[in-house]
Amino acid sequence: MSSAIWRIAGTVFVGMLGFGAVIPMLPVYLHEDAGASTFLTGLLIGVSSGFALPGRLVAGRIADTRGRRVTLLIGMGCCALAGILYLPAFGLGAMALGRMLHGVGEGFFVTATVAWVVDLAPADRRAQALGLLSSGLWGGLSIGPAVGQALGSVQRVALLLTISSVVVMIIVFAMREAAPVHRSEPSRWFPRPVILPGVMLGLGNVAYAAMAGFLILLLRHRGQGTAWAFSVFALAVLFGRVALGSLPDRRGPKPSLLAGYACLAVGLAAIALSHNGLIDLAAALLVGLGYSLPWPALASVVVGRVRDSERAAALAALNAFYDLFVAGSSAVAGAAAQHWGLAAPFWLALGCIALAASLVLLTNLGAAPFRVSGQAVIAQELSPG
Repeated sequence: MSSAIWRIAGTVFVGMLGFGAVIPMLPVYLHEDAGASTFLTGLLIGVSSGFALPGRLVAGRIADTRGRRVTLLIGMGCCALAGILYLPAFGLGAMALGRMLHGVGEGFFVTATVAWVVDLAPADRRAQALGLLSSGLWGGLSIGPAVGQALGSVQRVALLLTISSVVVMIIVFAMREAAPVHRSEPSRWFPRPVILPGVMLGLGNVAYAAMAGFLILLLRHRGQGTAWAFSVFALAVLFGRVALGSLPDRRGPKPSLLAGYACLAVGLAAIALSHNGLIDLAAALLVGLGYSLPWPALASVVVGRVRDSERAAALAALNAFYDLFVAGSSAVAGAAAQHWGLAAPFWLALGCIALAASLVLLTNLGAAPFRVSGQAVIAQELSPG
C-alpha cells in the first residue's frame, strides 16, 4: 500500500477518537442523567445516522466535483461544532441538533476518505485498501470508548470531539490530493449497482445499532463490568479489517459475507442469552470479527461496477444504506427494549442477519445480471470488479 493511503488511514484514526469517545457516554448520560426513556435514548442515538444519510449523498456529489479534500474539511467542521452542542449546559434540544450535525459531518468525513483511498489503490487490491482505511477508523473507535470512560463525563468527551476534529482539519488542510477529481459527467444519486448490496449492508448493520446503543446498558442492567465491552467489539473489527481485509480480493464476496454473518449470528445470540461477563466479552469479540467482513467486500464490488466519475457518489449511496438501517433500527430497538427488555435489540439484529444471509445464499454472485432465485433484480452482478 502507498504511503498516501497510510497517511489517510492515520488521519481517520485521529478523527475517530472523538467519535469513539462519545459512544459509551452518550447513552448513559441520556438515560441515567438526563432522564430520557430507552425509546428517546435510541431515537437520539439514531438521529446521527438519519442525518448522515443525506450527508453522504451530498458529500458524494461534492467529492466527485470539488474534490475529496474539500469534502473532508466540511465534514470535520460539522463534527467540531457538534462537539460544542453536546455540552449538557445547552440542553437536550442542542444535543439533538448536535447529533444531526455529527451525522452530516460523519457522512462527509467517511465518504471523502473512502473515495480518496479507492482512488489511490490498485483495482485488484481495493478491498485490502478499504480494510486498511477501516483499521484507522476502528482503531479510533476501539480506543475512543476507553478514552471516553476515562474522561468520565459528556462535557469532556464533547470537548475531545471538537479538539480532535480541529486537529484533523489542520492535518487535511496541509495535504494535497494525489488523484485527479473526475468532472467529466455528473454522478447519479443512487447508481443501480448499489441497491441490493446496500440492503445486505444495511441488514448487517442493525447489529451495530444494538451494540452501540444497548450493549453497555444491558451489561449495566445485569450488574456486569462495562469498561471494555464495546472496545473489545471495536478492536475485533479493527483486527478483522487488517487481517482479513484481502479476503474478498482473494476469495470473492460470497465467502466473506457468509463467514461474517455466521460470526454475527453466534455472537448476538450469546449476548442476548448470557449472564456471564467473560462470555459477553467473547461474544462481543465474535460480533466484531463478523462485522468486519461484509463492508470491504460490498464496497469493492460496487466500485468495480460504476464509472470513475461517480465513484464517490456510489460509495456514499452504499453507506447511506448503513445510515438508513441504523437510524430506523435504533428507534425500533429502543421501542423493543422498552417493552421486552434490553436483550430485545440483539434478537432484532439476529433476525436481520438471518435475512441478509438468506439474500446471499439465494443470490448467484458470479452471474450477470444480479439474479435471485432465477429472477433479475434491480442491481448488477455482485462479483469482484
